[in-house]
Amino acid sequence: MDESEIGRVSVQKIAVEDQTDQLAKQAIAELGLDDSNVIQQVSATSPVKSFSTRDALAPLMDAKGTAGNPDDHRSHPPIADHPLGWALGFAKAHADHIRQNVSDYSCKLIKRERIDGELQTPQIMDLAVRVEQSNEQGDVSPLSVFLQYQSPRTLRDRRVLYIEGENEGKARVRKGGGALSYLVLSIDPHGRQAKEQSNYPITDIGFDKIMSRLIGLIEFDMENDPTGDNTEVTYFRNARVMGRPATHIQIVHPSNEGGVTFHRANAYIDDELHVPIRLEVYDWPAAEGDSPELKEEYTYADLKLNVGLANATFASTRLKGKLDGPVGLTQSDVKASPNAVAKD
Repeated sequence: MDESEIGRVSVQKIAVEDQTDQLAKQAIAELGLDDSNVIQQVSATSPVKSFSTRDALAPLMDAKGTAGNPDDHRSHPPIADHPLGWALGFAKAHADHIRQNVSDYSCKLIKRERIDGELQTPQIMDLAVRVEQSNEQGDVSPLSVFLQYQSPRTLRDRRVLYIEGENEGKARVRKGGGALSYLVLSIDPHGRQAKEQSNYPITDIGFDKIMSRLIGLIEFDMENDPTGDNTEVTYFRNARVMGRPATHIQIVHPSNEGGVTFHRANAYIDDELHVPIRLEVYDWPAAEGDSPELKEEYTYADLKLNVGLANATFASTRLKGKLDGPVGLTQSDVKASPNAVAKD
């Protein structure tokens, strides 16, 4: 085998099954997510089982794009005696960076989840998030989320607005889809209706929450497999997701014994933005010889960090009428297009 072939893994893409509706197929194709090159992972250098400290906790970039001090991450040294030790240090360093440097973002989110045993059709939505933050005067702006579904057809133009602490803790949801699409309902993020559409409540949205969940998952696995005998971890330095350079961490539990909750997980962390841009979790195969079953998959495309989202992004009037302009509005967007908030 040629040395350049060492560590070659099968190219992955968002599968488009027969039951995926045509609107979702079209949206996936437009994003290039049905292309075999959505994830490239042909490593000229073979995958490594662990990084050096400098590589694993590489100097992160601050909000201005300048290199951070690698010494800043010594509070999260890798735990070298467990296969997941490096992954835990890597995740904690990036979680710190996100908390300190990411105030808002807009993107296109493509997600698939298995709910009640059924793998759902891909959902594609435009998303704008402003994380909770406080200024020097102690004024706190709450977590604010606005999103609009592009597909599948049954959810097209569904809009969801959630502002922490408002509307009795409920999300405002414009129904979208077919009949009575204009109806606006208040939905409990933790209630039955919300759980029918997503494995996670809208209150858990945001890269800081994603990294916290990833850290919790790693720590849980380390507790349930303290010797690491049922844990295999591989790092790929030069993966690419939709052309974005990324570090890929792959975690595999060969056996479903011992309390671990998944067979294989893949996390892709953008090497320049330092946020997760694709996450995949697989269950064990249902029978010997079968492929692992996808539990959940998330891809973040057209990602823009710290754009300065305007308050108009999260105005309740955006649930009414036709929505013009981007989902995530900046002040310049509002000035350029006064009708961007809503137009009846």
